[in-house]
Amino acid sequence: MTAARRTRSAVGTTDRAPRQLPGSACEACQKRKVRCDRKSPCGTCKDGGLVCEINNQRRPRGPKKGELNNLRSQVGVCLNRVVALERRLSLDPTEEALTLATQFSEAPPVPEMPSASSASDQDFSQFPSPSCQRRPSWESDIHIAMSPMTPSSLPMGFSTFQFPPSPQSPPRCAFVDDLMRADLDQLYFDRVHPNVPIFSQSRYFARSRQIAMMDGANYLLCLQYAMWTLAMSFSSQFESSRDLFYKETRHMLENLDLHEDDMNTVRVEQVQAWLLLAFYEFARCNYRRAWITAGRAFRLVQLARLHEVDISENAAECDDAVSREEKRRTFWVAYYLDRLLCIRNRRPLTLIEEMICTRLPSSDLAFQGGSPVQERFLEEVFASGDHSLLSPLAESAILLTIFGRAVSQCQAQRTQPTYASASLELWMRHEWVKNTLSSSLHSLMVNHPVISATEPMLFFSTMMAHAVKIYMCQIVESTSHEESCRPNVVECQNQAMHAAREIARLVKAHEHIPYFKAHIFLPLAIFLAGSRLMAHPNRVVENMQALTPPGSSCYQGMEVKDDINAEFQCCMNALRSMQSFNNLAREYLLVLEPQETFSLTAFQGAFLCE
Repeated sequence: MTAARRTRSAVGTTDRAPRQLPGSACEACQKRKVRCDRKSPCGTCKDGGLVCEINNQRRPRGPKKGELNNLRSQVGVCLNRVVALERRLSLDPTEEALTLATQFSEAPPVPEMPSASSASDQDFSQFPSPSCQRRPSWESDIHIAMSPMTPSSLPMGFSTFQFPPSPQSPPRCAFVDDLMRADLDQLYFDRVHPNVPIFSQSRYFARSRQIAMMDGANYLLCLQYAMWTLAMSFSSQFESSRDLFYKETRHMLENLDLHEDDMNTVRVEQVQAWLLLAFYEFARCNYRRAWITAGRAFRLVQLARLHEVDISENAAECDDAVSREEKRRTFWVAYYLDRLLCIRNRRPLTLIEEMICTRLPSSDLAFQGGSPVQERFLEEVFASGDHSLLSPLAESAILLTIFGRAVSQCQAQRTQPTYASASLELWMRHEWVKNTLSSSLHSLMVNHPVISATEPMLFFSTMMAHAVKIYMCQIVESTSHEESCRPNVVECQNQAMHAAREIARLVKAHEHIPYFKAHIFLPLAIFLAGSRLMAHPNRVVENMQALTPPGSSCYQGMEVKDDINAEFQCCMNALRSMQSFNNLAREYLLVLEPQETFSLTAFQGAFLCE
């Protein structure tokens, strides 16, 4: 069977006609792409009444002799130019280099190489072959690994190229259209300006029209981009563009500062741009980078002599009332930021209180109206004790000045541990700070009976007034170890606990308000309150029992425990709500969360009734 099948298959294969007929198809069948029967004339031409012509002399297919070498040489020239441009960009990644690359991409094609006959005789070993040449990479790691080049070693005529001294072309983020510009401006003045009130809106919009007509990077453009970058951190709408704007803003500022002359005066726009960038980095970047950026802004404040705005010999003749008020507000924002940074790690202050000759900021209503009122100096407010008619920014400056004096008290205690009167001086300073803080908080409540989170700066000032009490208690606990100081320490602890519970109450009362409008450093006050509510449960119980009348039921202690647990959870929930757009809240949450379970267990054991 198998042999028979093989025989029939072989016979059938031999008898089958070939698929391709011998000979060439006629010209008409080739054009029409139909099968030709190779007859003369063929059936297709005969039926169509066409002339049947057969051409047996065809030109050979494939490239001409030497044409492949011509193409390879042209590719080699292009690769050399690309490598030269890549090295140029690695040495100077500015906009001029990008413009040069664009001009190269739009340049005319490479001139035609010699003919095939002459090209075949030339030596093309100097040109790289596509099969062995590695494709150039534009990644940053290749730029770093590439060795520096001297002008004489640059190919393709780069030896005479002059490196630009500063960026002069528009930034790469120049895709901001009018609608996006209006959205970002409105977002800034809705969510950022209430917490950083340093700009006059009418003056800003007048300057923004001037920025649109300017060419190249300048400090006004950097300031506008810093404002937009910080505004984006308070919204989810521009989340995809936020990091791009931040990198562009920092790049422009660093380039302008790099080419700054010592003889030039520091522009207030330069100081404001670095301050806003520091606020952004505290909210969205790591703490160390933000702290260094803030220190840079503080030094620029000192170079611009913003701490001496109201000294007659330092006043510029061209400064009007609004410009001078902007300088005052810029200084006081930097001043209270300096104090806030010292709460976390107790580092030394940069802007010293004794050197200030700048008046407190005017009310925001008068400032935005174009006629700011001349306020008093800081020492005049402390001497008179009158805090009436002060703006929320001025209230914050006063409260954080009290905190700065508490920090100075702690540092003085550390440097004078051997003096016999150290403990006495500590409590004298503590009493002054406590009395001044109580007076300031009372004036704040009188001037603003209703504290609402819809006024972020006022709400933040109230929270920080209570947070300063908690911080003062930490100083007292770390410096007072004598038994004679025990009653004063217990009293300070009770005041700190009351302040922590008041912060928790304010957070609970305003939890329905979006935290996008909250101050960037609001998590600091909530963290201090949460750490006080969580820490030392046994000590808290002892202090509560000391204030409880004899014969009281132990269930009162249980009620206090439940209240403190609920207040602590309220603080934790507030930090969790802000952690998605505020790195400070995320960092403080990481500190409190591991101890949360231990704290609840400790409270349960501390309030057991015998």
